[in-house]
Amino acid sequence: MKLRGITKIEIILVIVLVIIVIIANFFIISYLNNKNRDVQVLSEVKQIRSALDLFFLVNNRYPEAEEVVFLNDEYAETEKLCLSGFSQLKEACDKPILNPVPNYFKDKGSYFAYQSIDNNQDYKLEFFLITNLKNQGLQKGKICASSSQLENKPCY
Repeated sequence: MKLRGITKIEIILVIVLVIIVIIANFFIISYLNNKNRDVQVLSEVKQIRSALDLFFLVNNRYPEAEEVVFLNDEYAETEKLCLSGFSQLKEACDKPILNPVPNYFKDKGSYFAYQSIDNNQDYKLEFFLITNLKNQGLQKGKICASSSQLENKPCY
C-alpha cells in the first residue's frame, strides 16, 4: 500500500477556492450593508413624511421653505420639527412633532433636501438611494418625495 500526500496543485486549488469565497463574501456583505442603509433611509423618509403630514393637519400648510434646505442641519435650523415649523435642537419648542429630524447616515453623506411648494400646500423631499429597492419600485439614485408619492427622479 502506497501512501499518497497532498500535491502542490491541490494546495494551490484549495487556496484559490478560499480566496474566491472571501472575495465573494466581501461583495455580498458590502451589498447587504448598502441595502440596509437604503432601508434605513426609506424608514427615515416615512417618519419625515408622517411628521410633515401631521404638521399639515394642524396648520393647514406645510413648513415654509421657499428655498431648498437640508433637514437635520444646524445652520439651516432644521434639526427638529415643531408645530411652529423647523428649528434648532437647542431652541424651545411649543409642541415637538419630530425631535430630532432623523438622519442616521448624515456623517456618511446622506441628506434630505426639503422645499415647500404651491404656497406651502405641498413639498418636495429629495434623498439618495445606493441600491434598487424593487419591492418599493425605487431605483438607485436621487428620489423625489411629495405628500402624495415617491418618484424615481431628482426634485431639483
